[in-house]
Amino acid sequence: MSVFSDLIKEKRLSMKLSLRSAAKMIGISYTYLDILEKGVDKRTGITNKPTPETLEMIASAYRLDYNYLLSLWGYIKSVNLELPSYLQELLEECKHFSEDDVSSLIQYAKFISWQRKECIKQQT
Repeated sequence: MSVFSDLIKEKRLSMKLSLRSAAKMIGISYTYLDILEKGVDKRTGITNKPTPETLEMIASAYRLDYNYLLSLWGYIKSVNLELPSYLQELLEECKHFSEDDVSSLIQYAKFISWQRKECIKQQT
């Protein structure tokens, strides 16, 4: 499977959606969504490249970064942010987190930040 196929299947499953309900939410047929999740049309053996419009509908429904999806399919060059390696590692680990997981992680990061500020206050 491709990165795109894995991503959209994992996202659908994390949202606890059936293929049909996810396709309806996106606005495409469930057979087309199935082909996209599998990465190739079994009947033809061809990889179906979704249009930018379809990618936009998927990004909107699944709350994914539209530009990232465009870059996966070569519609745009991916923007490579110069992040320190430890932040790149963190992003890689979190790539397939659910929205709730990301919210929890953000809350934890805010707690750590608050804790550091309190330590600095106590030292001065």
